[in-house]
Amino acid sequence: MGQSQMKFAARILRKRDFLPRYVVVKAEYVKGRTQAFMADIMLNEAGPFVRKVQPWGKGSDVFFFNLTAPQCEKAGLDTNDECIVTITPKG
Repeated sequence: MGQSQMKFAARILRKRDFLPRYVVVKAEYVKGRTQAFMADIMLNEAGPFVRKVQPWGKGSDVFFFNLTAPQCEKAGLDTNDECIVTITPKG
């Protein structure tokens, strides 16, 4: 499914210090999608970072993607920081 670029404000989240950081993507930004997809991700003006955007599952309609420590460092972001996320689906 071809979908244009999505842009929204989000918070960098992390459940535990030893787990990766992640961003939740609200259902309104992935309308019509039911499966994971690859995308170029921009955090503020940093990136692009190639990430897999995937359904949260467990009965939820939101999606999410993980972030590595180097990606967060490159973007100058840490856990609980807010940023502008731009998702450009690949393919």
